[in-house]
Amino acid sequence: YCDDGTPRDVNIAASEAPPEMRRPLSFEQKLWEKFKKEPLVPIGCVATAYFLASGIKSFQNQDPRRAQKMMRLRVGAQFATLGMFMYYIGVDRINFEVAPQYQRARKARQQEEAGRGEN
Repeated sequence: YCDDGTPRDVNIAASEAPPEMRRPLSFEQKLWEKFKKEPLVPIGCVATAYFLASGIKSFQNQDPRRAQKMMRLRVGAQFATLGMFMYYIGVDRINFEVAPQYQRARKARQQEEAGRGEN
């Protein structure tokens, strides 16, 4: 028995119990969670799709002014959506390095050559 009067086997069993299992989220639940966390990205995607569809319809109706306006708005909506996406993930978390392994190997070779040149 333990100090609190409970049998020793009960305390061991309670401390070794497996953690509670979480039910995996369905696609709709994942989508809704993402929408709540980052609402402007899906709104931008819908706006982009609307401007694209409206522009294509204007091309079919042979209204070049409206079609051009819709295509410009589509580009603007795409830019805004990308901007919001970048804002949500954080620009500081994006690796803008081009071919990072190549750059590191090149830098190491240059340092190695510089070390040999001093000797």
